[in-house]
Amino acid sequence: MYDDVALDFASRHNGVIHTEHLRRLGVTPWELDQLRGSRHWEWPTSAVGVREGSAPTDVRRLTIATFAAGPDAALSHLPAAGHWGLSGCPTRRPVAVRVGSVRTAPREVRIRLVRTLPDHWTTELDGVPIVRPELCALHLFADCRPDRAARLVDRLWSLRLLSGPSLRRFIAEMGRSGRNGTAGVRLYLDDRGDDYTPPASGLESRVMEILLGAGIRVRRQVDAGSDERWTGRVDFVVEGTSVVIEVQSEAYHAALTDRQADATRRAELEAAGWTWVEVWDRDVWASPAAVVDAVLDGLRRAGAVNIPTLPAL
Repeated sequence: MYDDVALDFASRHNGVIHTEHLRRLGVTPWELDQLRGSRHWEWPTSAVGVREGSAPTDVRRLTIATFAAGPDAALSHLPAAGHWGLSGCPTRRPVAVRVGSVRTAPREVRIRLVRTLPDHWTTELDGVPIVRPELCALHLFADCRPDRAARLVDRLWSLRLLSGPSLRRFIAEMGRSGRNGTAGVRLYLDDRGDDYTPPASGLESRVMEILLGAGIRVRRQVDAGSDERWTGRVDFVVEGTSVVIEVQSEAYHAALTDRQADATRRAELEAAGWTWVEVWDRDVWASPAAVVDAVLDGLRRAGAVNIPTLPAL
């Protein structure tokens, strides 16, 4: 039934629906009229409905505002950076990008019009349509002072939400002459190079703190591979061993990561004699013992000697 379609969509988008999205899912105009007349839905705009009783959270507010900008709009600029987790990037007045024209701008959101917005440069984060970090970087250089934009993009890089190679791929596709921010991104990359290591994130610092407390010493940002081939730079290597540790971000993997590329990279490292250990940011902050256990297991698999037995702090 159409109400089930609407409820399923709302459950994945913080209690919010857009009539055009429902039409694409097969809901008819008559059925949309029934939804509009239902006491279970409130309509902040003619196209955006909110399920009665859904929690009035900040993320719901962002969803409403982005949907109000249009069915194919995406949260962008500083508010997008804030939603990706960067502090100092306010989301109180959302900004969204969309293709096309705007006859009447909704009060919930500021709209920036663009010529193109390919689907593969947008995604969803916590149910909110949002530009991917590479496109967000372009917007930051378009709107912010160069030094501030560079610091913010460094933070996106340190959080593993983008990288030098991913930014170069983006600019190769989207960085046509005249697009605001393109020159800033190019200068940023020219000053750094693909092997640049951004300042250590709080996540990396916390991992080092946890492991040191368990008697495990690591080196940060180490080139790995074999004599024949450089595979890439890994987050940590346990000193005196062949154990590499990669710290994965839940947001990155939920919305961005090419899992096949990850699997290929891991296979290449293991073929070169490295032992792969993967730890997650959620455990770094909420369950440090799980981080230690994962690394200890890697040391055992690698046949390391003098494996620490101290518990994590």
